[in-house]
Amino acid sequence: MKVGESIKKLRELKNLTQQHMATELDLSVSGYGKIERDETDVSISKLERIAEVLGVDMNTILSFDSKNVFQFTNNQMANGIVQNQYNAQNELLERLVAKYEEENNYLKGLIDNLTRKK
Repeated sequence: MKVGESIKKLRELKNLTQQHMATELDLSVSGYGKIERDETDVSISKLERIAEVLGVDMNTILSFDSKNVFQFTNNQMANGIVQNQYNAQNELLERLVAKYEEENNYLKGLIDNLTRKK
């Protein structure tokens, strides 16, 4: 499979549009389309940036095989679920820490008021 074709398949698996890719890569849509159609050579730095936008490494693009699509999408979905849970736990911890900091500041204020009255 050619590089452009691999990029296209990976983009489609990620449900990204050519418009999104072009915007992220600072290209016109037609310029990005030429990459997917293998009508232009892609530099290593551009390939690295494409991989970054797709959330994969360059090796994934270069060695992509459509026969492994099912395995790839399942791994990506599982990773996404784990990442979402991790993010939710972090948000909860951040809210708890903020709440405890707020309570701590309130109690410090009470202590200050009590010590001033003596």
